[in-house]
Formats: sequence, C-alpha cells, structure tokens
Amino acid sequence: MELTSETTFTIQETPDILEESVDLILLPENTGTYALRELRYPDDLLPPLVYEENPDKWTNFDSAPLTARPALKAEMTLKDTALAQWSGYLKDNPVKEFWAGDDKTSRMPANFFRRLWEYFVNRPASGYITWWPKDRTTKGYQIVIESLQAGGDNAVTLHTGAIQEDLVLGEVVLVFRIVGEAD
Repeated sequence: MELTSETTFTIQETPDILEESVDLILLPENTGTYALRELRYPDDLLPPLVYEENPDKWTNFDSAPLTARPALKAEMTLKDTALAQWSGYLKDNPVKEFWAGDDKTSRMPANFFRRLWEYFVNRPASGYITWWPKDRTTKGYQIVIESLQAGGDNAVTLHTGAIQEDLVLGEVVLVFRIVGEAD
C-alpha cells in the first residue's frame, strides 16, 4: 500500500505598496512665554480665573500633556522573559501645579487661593472646567480638579498674620486630571 498526498497553491505577486503607520508624539522646542495661565468654568457660571502668577513648577505637562505614559511589564517565564506593553490613556496621571511658599514666604494671595477653592468645590453639573496653560501652548484642556492644598498634608493651613495681609503661607498645590482638549 502506498500513500500519497499533494497540495496545490498559487503564489501571488507582492503588492506594489505596503503601508504601515504609527502615531508619533513629538514635542516642539518650547522655552515658554510670560503669558498667564487661566481656568474657565463651563458657561461662565464663575468668572474666568487668570492666574496672578504662574506656578513655580508643575508635573506631567510640557507643550502637551505628559500624562499618558507607556507602561512595560516584564514577567519571568521558564525559558524567557515575557514583555507586555500598554500605551496608557490621557488621564492616567494628574497634572500638579506648585507655588513654592514656606512658613515665612507666600507665593499666592489669599484672594487668588479662594478663587481656586471656588473652582475646586463647585464641580460643574455638566461639562468641564477648562485649563489654558498659555505660557506653554495655545491649546486648552478639559480638566477635573482632584485636590487643592496649602501647607501640605492634603489640607489648607492658614496663618493669622499672613491672612490679615491677604497672603497664604506654605506651598500651594493644585492637582487635576486632563480629560481631553477644549474647543
């Protein structure tokens, strides 16, 4: 007895054009300007809040959000290391703005802190607060404010003498998440 087998197949010509694409995130050279940042409430229910001074430092933003960081996970297997990469989402990490005062130095008037507090505690029923970092870019971003603190420990610490002079002592930190680009 003899067994035979055969398979017929056709080899097609290679296509003339093979296209692959990937979105690259490129940040422009940007030393910034002296323009002041702004917060705007939906439908102008609260007046626009133009910063009296831009923060001394901030995290997770340059000319665009730096909040969607790729994550890499490595796991040992019996023969190799398995790698898994995840590209992240825009709102993964918060943006934090810091005004670096201390117990004897104020970087923010109490009046401006109160206006920030109003934006923080009066969450919009619909829509988003928009943040316009005009010193870094012409784009605005829809945000959700996560916290506001003065003096550390996720609290608001005020000092009698300073408040009488309309000043907030200590470091002030505004934390928010970027949800998307503003119109």
